[in-house]
Amino acid sequence: MTHTIQTPADTAADEATEAAEPVQAEEFLYLDPAEIIIGSNVRTDLRPDHKEFRKSIKERGVLEAVTVYCNEAGQYVLLRGQRRTVTAAEVGTPTGLIPARVVPQPADADRIGDQMVENIHRAGMREAEIVAGVEQLALLGVSAAQIAKRTSIDRPTVNAALAVTKADQSRNRLDSGDLTLEEAAIFAEFEHDPAAVERLENAKRWRRSLAHEAQRLRDEAAEREADAAEVERLRAEGLPVLTAEEVSEAEQSGEVLRIERLVTEDGEPLPEEEWPNVPGARVHVVKEWVYPEDEYDEAAEDGSDDEDYEPAEPYQQYVPVWVVTDLAASGLRRRGGGSGSGTADSTADSSDGGGEEAEAQREQQRQERRRVIANNKAWASAETVRREWLAGFVARKTAPKGAEALICEAVVTGHHSLSKAMDHRHPMLFTLLGAERPTGYYGAGHDECRKIATKASTPKAATMTTLAAVIAAWEATTGKHSWRNPTAWDARVLGALAEWGYQPSEVERILLGEEQQPTAEDADDNAA
Repeated sequence: MTHTIQTPADTAADEATEAAEPVQAEEFLYLDPAEIIIGSNVRTDLRPDHKEFRKSIKERGVLEAVTVYCNEAGQYVLLRGQRRTVTAAEVGTPTGLIPARVVPQPADADRIGDQMVENIHRAGMREAEIVAGVEQLALLGVSAAQIAKRTSIDRPTVNAALAVTKADQSRNRLDSGDLTLEEAAIFAEFEHDPAAVERLENAKRWRRSLAHEAQRLRDEAAEREADAAEVERLRAEGLPVLTAEEVSEAEQSGEVLRIERLVTEDGEPLPEEEWPNVPGARVHVVKEWVYPEDEYDEAAEDGSDDEDYEPAEPYQQYVPVWVVTDLAASGLRRRGGGSGSGTADSTADSSDGGGEEAEAQREQQRQERRRVIANNKAWASAETVRREWLAGFVARKTAPKGAEALICEAVVTGHHSLSKAMDHRHPMLFTLLGAERPTGYYGAGHDECRKIATKASTPKAATMTTLAAVIAAWEATTGKHSWRNPTAWDARVLGALAEWGYQPSEVERILLGEEQQPTAEDADDNAA
């Protein structure tokens, strides 16, 4: 099918009365892409699996005309626009046709030269230009979803561009080339917080993952909000609760001492019901970690044995603690000592060498506790980033290099994580795929799993689906216990993910056998 549109060149040719030699007029046609003959082309990689490009052609058609010539048999032969033509023939267009500019048949040397120039010097849109275009569409009232649909730009990129439009500093750095669009979107989110920006700058400078650092900042902000809400809740109950700022000031100027660790002038512990009556008594809200696996260990002593046992995740709970910030005014003193300065545990005689040794041991325990708290928090943040990355990874059409070896190892060795996932119908796989997890009786989800399997109808798709199941099975067994007790399989899977583009955080690198590098933030985490 061919539709012809007369161009100015046609009119000029008709009106010309004299010419040194005849010039063939150009035509502008609409042609069926399936009927165009694909001529010789220097470009061989058409990237036919480019999802956004295929979607754009199918929904909006070919926007830029291809170039063809008419051969002696009256057939149209393609010169330029091979990728557009081939894709349009495969996925179709709204009209079934594509625009084409018909030119005289060139010499082979000219054809090859033109094709090389077209592809070598073609430049994609700069990220700053994408941001400007998205901003213009947004100002016209076009929603983010519609922008993604109209431009065939993936939604995360559209969201990143919109975020950058609202942050002048980050946008200027994007325009200058100092930041990528993904990085600029992260900096834009925290542009109002100089301390957060400084941490991001340090992460970028040391080539640590900005995504992981940003998630830690988000989680820390959420934690501060939750802490403040608990303080307000207890204050509403009438308790004299210290805010986080008041605790910090008290620690800098003196000490925050638990009343339960103090005694009266007579050396007797004060009854708990009398704590609120101590002069200057306040309540300090602290968080304590609870490790449910301790409960399992007690049950295991009774002879129970569960092969499917996985350590329960530790969690934090709020504990209100009565304290004093002015020991002298409280009328209390430390156990075994007076009301002078010194730590609550400094009860040994200075001449006793054992006292120094005991204090060194206590300090070591405190440092280990701080490390555990910091790493537990870091793991929770890393889990969010990792699972977001995995959700994109399992949606791939083809498996990366080395996938077959990982699949073979998991299946042949019958790794526990995969066996457990198969028994429970791959719950994590459904989570990563964004599908509803089957629930109900034992064995529920068999039909849903079958649908996932049968959808992978080609060898490439089947390999990728199996890899996704193996990775999801491993992910389902990870938790805060993973960094404390890493296994060889943890190192194998995480190492493969790192090769395939994932950037592990510092705490995740423990699974790879790397020694953890302390950061400035770690030292400040919950020393209480």
